[in-house]
Amino acid sequence: MRGLLRDRLVIVWLLLVAATLLSTGIGGASGLARSGRGAVVTAVVLAIAFGKVAAVIFNYMDIRRAPRALKILWGAWLAVVLTVLTGIYITGL
Repeated sequence: MRGLLRDRLVIVWLLLVAATLLSTGIGGASGLARSGRGAVVTAVVLAIAFGKVAAVIFNYMDIRRAPRALKILWGAWLAVVLTVLTGIYITGL
């Protein structure tokens, strides 16, 4: 078991599972979504989802070993898409 916990990909996978459970708890029907803070909850769940996307891209697709320009490009893409989706949701477009 200790050997598994030393493997980076296993640790990333466990963090992805934890993030999924967290976002489900926050955004689920019985979670904070019913508290009247729908826009804030949605923004938090989107941020968690994009954190998960970043973990997959940088760890499982090995972008972390890629040239710096590619890392910056992926990071910028993630930031732009998250910002646009959050803006669309908040403004109601």
